[in-house]
Amino acid sequence: MNYPRLLAYLLVLLGAFPAACWAQNPTTPPVNIIQLLDSVALRLKQHYIFPEEAQRLAAYVQSPATKQAYAALAANPTLLVKHLRADLQTVHRDPHLFVAYNPALATSSQVSAQPTAAELAQAKKYCKANNYLFKKAEVLPGNIGYLPFTDFVPDLAGAQPTIHVALQFLANTSALVIDLRTNMGGSPEMVNLLESYFFREKTHLNDLINRSTNDTTVFYTDLAKAQHLTLAMPVFILTSHDTFSGAEDFAYAMQMAQRALVVGETTGGGAHPTKPVSVGQGFVVSIPFARSLNPVTHTDWEGTGVVPDVKTAARHALAKAQELALQAQRQTASTEQEKHQLDYLLNELPRPHPAPVLPPHVLQPYVGTYGPLTIYLASQQLFCKNAEAGNLVTKLKYLAPNRFVLDDNAHVEFVQDAKGTYPLIKLYVSDGNVFEERRKKLR
Repeated sequence: MNYPRLLAYLLVLLGAFPAACWAQNPTTPPVNIIQLLDSVALRLKQHYIFPEEAQRLAAYVQSPATKQAYAALAANPTLLVKHLRADLQTVHRDPHLFVAYNPALATSSQVSAQPTAAELAQAKKYCKANNYLFKKAEVLPGNIGYLPFTDFVPDLAGAQPTIHVALQFLANTSALVIDLRTNMGGSPEMVNLLESYFFREKTHLNDLINRSTNDTTVFYTDLAKAQHLTLAMPVFILTSHDTFSGAEDFAYAMQMAQRALVVGETTGGGAHPTKPVSVGQGFVVSIPFARSLNPVTHTDWEGTGVVPDVKTAARHALAKAQELALQAQRQTASTEQEKHQLDYLLNELPRPHPAPVLPPHVLQPYVGTYGPLTIYLASQQLFCKNAEAGNLVTKLKYLAPNRFVLDDNAHVEFVQDAKGTYPLIKLYVSDGNVFEERRKKLR
């Protein structure tokens, strides 16, 4: 079992997301369809979080028509799993309800497909080798922290130093963007650990109601878990349709506690922790055995997903969050230079649509000499030659009407007068300074 597949397998066992089907062994005997479906029905009725839906699901898999239809797939467990998964979702949609086939379990008598000590050790090794699925901690322009990661791993003891150092590095930023667009979830305990860094007071964020044990686990933030590091800056959480399970748990709890703004797409809609249950013959059913209950909404995001505060396509979510953070900074800026600096950064953000290609007749009126800068037209594009920089030539890039990127540190705005001509340019420098240059008159 390679590390990525092992991790996926273990995450299924720990309630994160479905693993891929296991490869079929050509020597595997035909599946006893009646025994398999009866076992699936029994385990659903024993463990599934909603007893009424469990009865519906069980009635489907135990129906004579279903058993007869699956009989033709007895020699192909991989295809059988595919059809059974699809049919169960048709009866009752639950993204966490999943069936997998593992021939290594075909001769096992265990009721629960728990990982071995060796498999857990391999998974820990994989997580450590991949930095506990944290990709980077970065400070973006405008002192905006950026933290993307792809899983809430179950190895809290291993992951906590990485989490703590990353957040300590970002502690002085003016805003923090947490990117969960490719995060498929994982450990509720790691969710709670990360939440604990954003609340000074002990805060109730989620309950897990367990049908199997008939008890409730209550999750509060805990300063001790965060080693007494509290981050007070505004938080933006990026989501996509792929954001799922534990990642949704974090986004939903932070959103409902009014501690973060969610930006992006509505998430996948999986709120039910799962556990793996062997149903014999190498088949494992990942059964949702508990449900989340938010103390603010008294419900969860199952089936609906986490609805973002600011909706935008996932690919534009980071730029949108940066825009919101910079706009908020601009509102509290105390000097004109600070405002100009933030305006500069706002104009630098990627646009959701490509810049228009301006025809030469639109560009021609900008042509002229403004102080040391000569603006000219060549190959249907605007260029600038800077006499004060050794006649350095740069190509102007469109930003907005009458405004262009001049070089790596400056934007230029052509100021139009009442006659429709451009007697003046304003140079906006990245440090917030603004300079004016008048156009030289032609003789």
